[in-house]
Amino acid sequence: MDKKVKKKILQQIPYGAYIVGTQTEDGKDWLMFGTWLMQTSFKPTLVAFAFRKDSRTLANVRRSKSFAVSFIREGTQDVAELVLDGAFEKVKTERTTSGLPVLSDGAGWIECHVVNQIPEGDHPIVLAEVADVGPGKGKPIFLESLGWHYGG
Repeated sequence: MDKKVKKKILQQIPYGAYIVGTQTEDGKDWLMFGTWLMQTSFKPTLVAFAFRKDSRTLANVRRSKSFAVSFIREGTQDVAELVLDGAFEKVKTERTTSGLPVLSDGAGWIECHVVNQIPEGDHPIVLAEVADVGPGKGKPIFLESLGWHYGG
């Protein structure tokens, strides 16, 4: 297989741009920029999210069995850079009813409770039930609109 062609083809898969909110063991908010999210079931409403194996976010999810996903909206792309830079204090957040951080200015959010995990690969998959949702404003952005690629 031609590795360059494989990478080019896999980078054509469309991805959203999300901020994942969790809490650390000592109750501090932890945010992560992520892309690999998909809905997998209507009844019950399930989503799958792939987390980097060595990420603090995955450790938080495994411990707490929950996470929130905020959809970054058009015009607020700078939030992705802030989160990647670890400047969480500059990101405006609010709380889900269970206390997880979500974007105040996002296109909406979902709160997820873990039902299963698939540990294979460098990005284990967490299967979770959507337990709560919050409306937002505007349209969500896609990874491509940031000029970034994650895949291949």
